Amino acid sequence: MLRVRSYAPGELRVEDAPEPVPGEGELLIRAHAIGVTLPAVRRVDAGAGPLPALPGGEVAGEVIGVGPGVSGWAVGERVTALPFGGSYAQVVTAPAMMADRIPAGGDFTQGVALVPWRPRTYRRMNRS
Repeated sequence: MLRVRSYAPGELRVEDAPEPVPGEGELLIRAHAIGVTLPAVRRVDAGAGPLPALPGGEVAGEVIGVGPGVSGWAVGERVTALPFGGSYAQVVTAPAMMADRIPAGGDFTQGVALVPWRPRTYRRMNRS
């Protein structure tokens, strides 16, 4: 899979990486949309935090794996999530407790845009 990592202030590299394995309580998600937020851009520009780092904090995609201890989720579900390890990758892991389903009729772009306000705003938007 491909991922984008920050190596120095303002320096991003696209690289091949092994697909992550979901740990205890995690979902494995194939990303269809990721958030590119001002805080993430500022962290990359400043080279903040330990480097190299996987930027990003929001993802919308499809569940392709479920880690040990996860219940209530199935492969194939459409989801938005906050992956603690970054989101600029084709496949990411995220805590199941930090994920929400994308309602029928919603798309991945809408889902990722509303991750920080989840799930209330997204559900209200789809009722109108």
